[in-house]
This record gives sequence, C-alpha cells and structure tokens, in this order.
Amino acid sequence: MVEIVALILLSFWTVFLIYDFKKAVIFLPVFFPLYLVKFQVGFVPFNVIEVMVYLTGLFLFGKFVKKRISGKVNWIEKLKKLVWGDGAIFKDVKARFFKLFLPAIVLALGSVAGLYLSHLFGSTIPALGILKGWVLMPMLYGWIVIRVLDDIEEKKATLYAYLVASLLLSLWGIYQAVTGDFITIDERASGPFESANYLALFIAPAFALSCVLIWQRLEENFLEKYEEKSVIKRFFDKAKSLFVKIEIKDVLSPVFVFELVCFVLIGMALVASRSYGGILGVVGALVIYAAYVIFLSVYRNGYGGLLKKISIFVVIALIGVTAFWSQIGTSKMNDFLAFDRQSSSSVRVQTWTITLKLIEENPFLGLGLGRFQTVYEERGAELLGVEPYEETMLHPHNLVLSTWANAGMAGVIALAWLIVAVFWSLKNKKLSIEERRFVALILTMFLVVLLHGVVDQPLWKNDLALIWWMIICLVM
Repeated sequence: MVEIVALILLSFWTVFLIYDFKKAVIFLPVFFPLYLVKFQVGFVPFNVIEVMVYLTGLFLFGKFVKKRISGKVNWIEKLKKLVWGDGAIFKDVKARFFKLFLPAIVLALGSVAGLYLSHLFGSTIPALGILKGWVLMPMLYGWIVIRVLDDIEEKKATLYAYLVASLLLSLWGIYQAVTGDFITIDERASGPFESANYLALFIAPAFALSCVLIWQRLEENFLEKYEEKSVIKRFFDKAKSLFVKIEIKDVLSPVFVFELVCFVLIGMALVASRSYGGILGVVGALVIYAAYVIFLSVYRNGYGGLLKKISIFVVIALIGVTAFWSQIGTSKMNDFLAFDRQSSSSVRVQTWTITLKLIEENPFLGLGLGRFQTVYEERGAELLGVEPYEETMLHPHNLVLSTWANAGMAGVIALAWLIVAVFWSLKNKKLSIEERRFVALILTMFLVVLLHGVVDQPLWKNDLALIWWMIICLVM
C-alpha cells in the first residue's frame, strides 16, 4: 500500500516538473514531511521527499545540458560551454566557493569519515542511509534553490510554501491537543512525528517567519523610511502625510490574512508541543530582530522615542510569558528546572555529559554516522557513573554535539564556517533595501534554529536538514 501511495505522489511530482519546473521547485517545501512515506527499491530504503529532490535535480541537470549544448557548435566548444562558460556548471561554485561550497564539502567529508567509522563497527547500512538522506540529498536541494530561484519574490514564495507545510502540521498538532488523541507517551502535540520536539523543530522557524512577515508588512504601510532629507523636505512630507490615509483594505490583503492565520495557528501548535527550547528560540530571535530593525534598519526613525522602542521589546516578552503561562500546572513545567530528579533538563545534562566523554575519546572522527544511540545504550551508565534516567537516547540534544558525534571535528568546523558565512551576508553593502530586509527575515529564522539547537538538534534528520539548507541557500 505504501509503495502505491509513493508511486502516485512521485508520478504527480514528475508531471508537475514537466508542466512548470520553477513552480515545482518553489512548492517543494510543502512536501518536506513526506519523508515519513518510506519504501524500498531492492534492499535500498527511500522516502518520497528524497526521490522528489533527486527527480528535481535530474530535471534541472537535463534542462541545463539541453540549453548549453544546443546550436551548431562543435562538441569541444559545447563541453567548454557546459563546464566553464557563463552560467555553466561551475558558475555557482566559483561565486560561492569559500562561503558555501567549501564548508559543505568539509561537512560531507566529515560525514564520509563517520560512515567509515560506522562501517568498522558493523553499522554500514544505517550510516549509508543517513549519508544519503540527511547529508547529500539536502545539499542537493540547496544547490537546486541557488540554481533555480532568481529573485526575492521567488524566494519568498518558497518560504510561503514552507509556511503551508508548517500550517498543516500545526493543524494536526492542534487537533491532538483539543481531542487528546496524542501519539506520544508524554501527551504532547506532535503531529505525525514520534516526538513533540520534532514538530517544534519544524514549525518554530515558521512561526518566526510569520511574525517577521507581518512586522515588515506593517512597517511598509505605516512607517516612513529613513532618508537624509533637508528640513524643508521633511516639513512638506509631514504636511502631506496629514492628508494621505492608508486604507485598511490596502493592508488586509489575502496574503496578509494568510500570514495572520499562520501566526495564530502555528503559535498555538508550538505552545501545544510544550517545547520550551522552541519557544525560547523564537523569543530570542525576535528580540534580536527587533533590535536590528529599531536601531539599524531604514525604518528606525519611524519607531519614535526610546519608550516606544522599549514597548516593542515588552510586547515580545509578553508573547513568551503568555506561552509559558499556559504551561503552569503541567508536569513538564513543574519539572522544567528540576535537576535532582528525572526531567527534560536533567536528562539533557546527563546526555551532554555522556556525549562529551565519548567525544573526548575520539575528537577527530566522533562516534560514527548514526552510532550515538547504540554507544549511549552500551556505555552511558559506565561513563556517567550511575544509570542514566533514560535507557536510550536518539541523539545528543545539541546541534554542535550532534554534528561532532556524527561528522567529527570536520563537521564542527564546517558548521561554524556556515554559521559565520550566513550572518556575514548581512554586511554586503551591495544589497538593496528590499534585499537587506529579506536577509534579515532569513537570519531571524536561522537564529531560531541555532537557539533551539542549544537544547535540541535541528540538522541531523531528513526534513530538518532540508529546512537548514533551504534557509542557508536562500540567503547566499
């Protein structure tokens, strides 16, 4: 049955690629959760979103080759045009080599080293699956994003597609919270995922995205851009503003209504997931974004005096307080900072302690691709000195530690390299105002991922890796 569903979905996707390739690429994030639909070809496991990305990459390469070698030119010239000419295969590599492709190569090599280590311990097949589905396939998707999406409108449309996926998952989570029809032992909203944290990791950046989209739309309609003007020019602009009113209908467009719906429903699902790391990540990212737009953006004068600016931070703080206030009385909130007994906090501290001790034994290669759970179960009690609260653990609950465990020191270096490169993109002086605002939006999403990554791992999983490379490649 699963194979039939997968075949139908992939047939639909192939038709979509043929009908309108660019729109298919833009819509692809809607299907990120389809990694849950799994099937096998022979002994090789696949999932639907993985094959969708492979098909998209294959179509892209075919269209590219056809365009570059058409015409009456000898084959040597065609080959040169294909590989080195303007717009050829290595154009994107040359333009982004040091800030994107080199760290991606380093991360891939670290993962291959992790694969070798897993092979030595007899875990070759699972490690190959991780390399294929969590590392190489998401990187391919990132390259597709760079190659196909040309302008900000197309990139924003891709983010709206991601919002659609997050909204659908959020509705699933809200249904679980309302009906009590949970699939997790701890009775938290998780959507189709086996852990509520996976739902939060998927939708938390989307909630921040909806916040910033609404924020920027209100800025455009109600705040004046900062410009160097003479006193006389500012006087006439002020006088003109007294007679020009913004109609509410100009603000309440269908897209704006969709953003508001996403803000409300995704926010509700995030609270229902009871992921405090996700909530804190969103609040922290919005505080940093607020500081940027209030003090550094072209709209900074429109925010008024210091008291008005402080009031914006108060509103953001109230969002966080409201989210946590709704958790008062729950067992998870009561145990939030309980380190003397089993709680999410004490379990994480134990997990980090075990992971660090394991990494100390082999800091260069880590533990091997996908081997953390096995090693944790075998040696957790030995390294901790007592039986850990959790007998098994899928991952180290930290972005850096998860990367170090899977891809060794090379992976950590690549991770740091990519993070610096992403934030460095905001310093590009050639960016227009619109481009700078788009970069700020993307960086806010990325901040949510990184802050959430302090207490969870937002990279080493099919859909999360796709979101990671989507964010990075949209801003590069």
